[in-house]
Amino acid sequence: MAFPIFLRRLLVVNFKQVPNKGPLLLASNHPDSFFDALVIGATLTQPIFTLARGDAFKKPAVAFWLRQINLIPVFRGSEGRQAVKNIDITMKESLDAMGNGDAVIVFSEGVCVNEWKLRPLGKGTARMAHQAWFGERNLKEMQVIPVGMNYEHYRGTGKRVAIRFGDAIYYDDIKTSPDDYEKWLREFNDILYAKMNQEILTIPEDASREERSVAFDDFFGADSIPPKGNFLLSGFGWLGRLIHRPIYQAFHKKVAKITARSVFYDSALFGLLLYLYPVIVLVISAIVGIFAGFKAAVAVFAALPILAYLGNRYR
Repeated sequence: MAFPIFLRRLLVVNFKQVPNKGPLLLASNHPDSFFDALVIGATLTQPIFTLARGDAFKKPAVAFWLRQINLIPVFRGSEGRQAVKNIDITMKESLDAMGNGDAVIVFSEGVCVNEWKLRPLGKGTARMAHQAWFGERNLKEMQVIPVGMNYEHYRGTGKRVAIRFGDAIYYDDIKTSPDDYEKWLREFNDILYAKMNQEILTIPEDASREERSVAFDDFFGADSIPPKGNFLLSGFGWLGRLIHRPIYQAFHKKVAKITARSVFYDSALFGLLLYLYPVIVLVISAIVGIFAGFKAAVAVFAALPILAYLGNRYR
């Protein structure tokens, strides 16, 4: 419900590539921090488990709630001896989820950078696929689905986003013997990289603003920008932006300060709006109700999010 207000357009491409049941490993790029997982999770219909950076689980109370939404902590070997032990736990929990017929999302680049290209892949996805296919669980029916996350920008609302699903990888697509472990991992990564790269928008770092604009329009498609609508809809859109601009600016300044222009900006902004915007609408409606009555309060409660949606869509 929140995405139509936050995003200008969400395009889902090749959704039929994703089975609605069975063990799945979704291998995605990672350009926009936790927001990537939110978009994927809102798109899929089956239960999902998402690998997330282990340092987010340091506080027990936070770790408890992250576990409730099926996040699995993943650690790097460089983080110390205990992290190496925890890698085995991550692998077991992921395999358990797939063994139960659920989907596991892994961000195969290993790091998050706000950019328009696919970075070199780590070996984590390949190791997990090898263990699922040829380990004790012998999940030969497991598919690896390449996923491309594509954003028009990484700084707030009003953007086009495309999530693209590629052709699945099966265990017999890798011709190297699974016993030749390191060579098998390299071949798997070569295949995965090629399939993921087909689903990802690539723009040179030195591209001008005009060149980026052309690249966005070519990639997302001419029909990806919602029509401006008639005079009435355009007017409501203008009114929605006018009313919500002070609210948005307050959140924008706070989040920009907290995240210091890091990759967490979109995630933090969306999270705060998701939880606090309904409270703000409720408070405003209550104040209106005190002075104008219950019916006016209900009208304001319904009108504000509708105007926010219209303001985002009809620009």
